[in-house]
Amino acid sequence: MSQKKMGFTTGEFARLCGVKRHTLFHYDEIGIFSPALRGENGYRYYAPAQIEVFHVIAALKELGMPLAEIRSYLDRRSPAALLELLDREQAALTRKLAGLERIRRLMGRKAELTRRAMALTPGRVELEDQPDRWYVVTPAAGITDQEKFAHVMARHLEYCDAHGVDSPYALGALMPTAAARRGDWDGYTSCYTQVDQPPAGVELFTAPAGRYLVYCHAGSFDTVREGYARLFAHAGERGLQLGPWVLEDVLLDELCCKGYDQYLLKLSVAVLGEI
Repeated sequence: MSQKKMGFTTGEFARLCGVKRHTLFHYDEIGIFSPALRGENGYRYYAPAQIEVFHVIAALKELGMPLAEIRSYLDRRSPAALLELLDREQAALTRKLAGLERIRRLMGRKAELTRRAMALTPGRVELEDQPDRWYVVTPAAGITDQEKFAHVMARHLEYCDAHGVDSPYALGALMPTAAARRGDWDGYTSCYTQVDQPPAGVELFTAPAGRYLVYCHAGSFDTVREGYARLFAHAGERGLQLGPWVLEDVLLDELCCKGYDQYLLKLSVAVLGEI
């Protein structure tokens, strides 16, 4: 019988399926996928109908199914078992795709926020009109203490995870305006995570739409009090009445900055009117 009538050689079949010959040899050795025929010369030959079978096996492996599990299915293969396998893997793939889509959205939003932060000019006090903003908040007192802050942050992240809070924003903190004015740097009341849309079943702090006095600080948390001083000095010079809370946001952090002292922090406080 000629080679053409016997089927594809290992090399031909490997090229058709986009794999290396070694993969076919390995699958044959472990009993997952064997050639349809073996010639008298010991050569392996694969039938055209085996192409679809190999593609399904390759797809299952791509989805993360261990080879041992694929072999287990093949040992008990039947039409009913195939339907059960395909339904289960399709459901798993749907869940995985939903998770990947969530990550894609978060990455896109994070990129947008990073570009926006890069366009800012640090060291200037400015007025901004802001829309409503929402924050998932965890109360904490004296979070400038590193040990306390670590416990509060862990509790906050556990809460966000338990309530399905996805956010591209870095962790921020609330400072009472009165505490900052008197230099009480242990006066932080809570840490927070900003969200683009208020999630159901989660208690939120809302920063209402309106005019805000803002200052972008290039540096670390240790030097951000300089930004508070400039913010309050500017408000005093212009006779502005400020709201009760200063929001301290991290716009650029160690995800894109090499040093702790290269962060970009943003302070914002509502302007209630003129004194």
